[in-house]
Amino acid sequence: MRAEHERTARRAHRRRQFSAAVGVCVVLAVVFGVAISARSGELKEAGPVVAPAGAAGERGLVIAVGKPDAPVTITAYEDFRCPGCAMVEKEIHEAVDKLEDEGKLRVEYHLLSFIDAFSGGKGSRYAAEAAASAQDAGKFREYHDVLFANQPDEQDDRFGDKKVLLDLAAKVDGLRTAKFAESVTKGVHDTWVRRVQHVFDRQNRVKATPSFVLDGTNLIGAGLPPLTAQRITRLVENAAKGKDTD
Repeated sequence: MRAEHERTARRAHRRRQFSAAVGVCVVLAVVFGVAISARSGELKEAGPVVAPAGAAGERGLVIAVGKPDAPVTITAYEDFRCPGCAMVEKEIHEAVDKLEDEGKLRVEYHLLSFIDAFSGGKGSRYAAEAAASAQDAGKFREYHDVLFANQPDEQDDRFGDKKVLLDLAAKVDGLRTAKFAESVTKGVHDTWVRRVQHVFDRQNRVKATPSFVLDGTNLIGAGLPPLTAQRITRLVENAAKGKDTD
């Protein structure tokens, strides 16, 4: 009974942590919408839009992981400085990788950078640019997971130092190459990242990060259980079978 009580307490603590972290990102996305939209105006001053290899979506603003014919697609909205995103990824990334490898799931990532507008700095944008460069090298998923596993405190703009992003690339086998370093250093995908945020600012279906949308329903939100490995596995497998997702 004591062991069960401890497990219940840990689950409750994790749920409170998750809700608090996600809540921070929700507030940022809503309260600072004006600042974000203002920053989107910078797009006119930037260079040409250079999409990463294999960019998907109607406008080429999505990085997709998983087989194109996977029976289930989840649309993910994340910011590499978002603490709620890191907490969700810590819970689910191994399960998501497994589902993708099994051909059951395709995830379409929108890499956002709105936290820079609130907390200051350039870490969200630079991290998204580096992730796009990792996509060019065929290493997006691995680098994506490394960035979230090494996320600094939200007020710490450590990702705004490109050397940090290059050093983290060394954790991904075969990524830390001269070509990758040049792409990150020069900001080859800078305008593409700005375009992703620019388009996000002008829609109202998704309000915050993290958001994981399956069949038009956000899997993260008030009144919903945390998005754990077990839950996302059940959701995907049920959706693949045509059952109710939750």
